Amino acid sequence: MTPPLSRLLAPLVAASTWIACGPAAPPRAPAPTEAARPPGPKPPALSRSERRALHARAAAAYDHKEFAGCATLFEQADDAYSAACCHALGGNRDAAFAQLAQAIDGKFSDLANLDRDTDLGLLHDDPRWSTTRARLVGKLAERNKLVNPELLKLHDDDQGDRAVSSFEQIDWTKVAPRDKARRQRVDEILAAGGAKVSADYYHAAMVYQHGDLPDEIQRAHDLAVKAVELDPTNDGARWLAAAAEDRKLMYEKKPQKWGTQFKKIDGVWVLWTVDPAITDAQRDEWNVPSLAESQARAVQLNAAIPAH
Repeated sequence: MTPPLSRLLAPLVAASTWIACGPAAPPRAPAPTEAARPPGPKPPALSRSERRALHARAAAAYDHKEFAGCATLFEQADDAYSAACCHALGGNRDAAFAQLAQAIDGKFSDLANLDRDTDLGLLHDDPRWSTTRARLVGKLAERNKLVNPELLKLHDDDQGDRAVSSFEQIDWTKVAPRDKARRQRVDEILAAGGAKVSADYYHAAMVYQHGDLPDEIQRAHDLAVKAVELDPTNDGARWLAAAAEDRKLMYEKKPQKWGTQFKKIDGVWVLWTVDPAITDAQRDEWNVPSLAESQARAVQLNAAIPAH
């Protein structure tokens, strides 16, 4: 499964990334007396900080195996995929499949995660599982017509090399040469005009985010900013632009701006020094958690270190 911690925040710790998952419950059928009324105003959209706060509460409910409450909170946070996981664990298959449908109709696109997520294992023997999976495959085929398939694969390979439960499990003697080769290929594709849409620049930026030199990290930042310019709703690219800026500053031994970077020092994870002039409102604009959330993340990372 995707750990609830990774659903909460998306800091780039050294060279690894966390990804989050998916939106809201199907609208309930109106009562007969409601049907005649004109629809009321839509509730205001949640801010990123409000969604993160709901995610934190949902993750706590998940940890305590309070799956009904966990599902409700994830629905309120507009995270249908995570709500589906909670419904599945709570035995509510109908709600789980309804939420998966919403996630697929939204932005959820991780087929590999769908297949391996143990939270959804209880759904695999249901006839609706194969239909749901096929629906995602079809959606991906349509979406992928718009993106450069090789940049997408380079991004997925980059993430696959980091799909481990512990940062220490990565074999850098194997991964570092692959990272370098991926960056070189990204350069070739970009030079040939192969990036057209926001997702292309985001995929390229993520590959460059795992570079070794400040100039490579600067390139990641520039590519992520381009992705945001092409699609201001690309919140992943917003966060990546901030994370790349922080990463470059950390490489240069300077305080980071946004609070996305952590470093292990003497066996303990610490949040790299943060510029106090940056406000949480500015962080929210770039889809970055509040400073308090990032500080709490360091505590969580250390709590996850096995005792010797």
